[in-house]
Amino acid sequence: MQSSAIEPEGLFDGLHWRPIVRWAALDVVLTLVLIVPVVFYLAGAEALSDDEETATQAIDAAVASPDLLLWSFVLGLSITVYASFRASRAAGTLHLRHGGWTAVVSAVLGFLLLLVTGGDSSPANPLWYDALSLGLMVPAGVLGGWLASREVESAT
Repeated sequence: MQSSAIEPEGLFDGLHWRPIVRWAALDVVLTLVLIVPVVFYLAGAEALSDDEETATQAIDAAVASPDLLLWSFVLGLSITVYASFRASRAAGTLHLRHGGWTAVVSAVLGFLLLLVTGGDSSPANPLWYDALSLGLMVPAGVLGGWLASREVESAT
């Protein structure tokens, strides 16, 4: 006797790609846009100096600082959780799967953006940082999907 599957069997079965791609793209864009005020905060008042060289040095120092690594790590993963939550809600089904795939697509889009821009406009991140950030993206996406599923359960 064969039991019916609770979820689709295939890796891509049941996925709604429009919300996944839309929110993954927004994840990348929001991360890039929201990191700018953090850079200016870390650079301090010198970033707004009338002397262009002083402002550039202050911004370069902020971009190279370990503080920016921490801020971008927390901000990036938080935005991934949010984007995955929204994509999962929009899909309305298989919330964890939609959240995870939103994070995967976001990582791919971010990588493609890095390839297109050349990636050498700022100092290279340490390898452990990149590995940790990428390693936690899918769990962050699944967390966003789980939060969406909890919202659906609490509404019923």
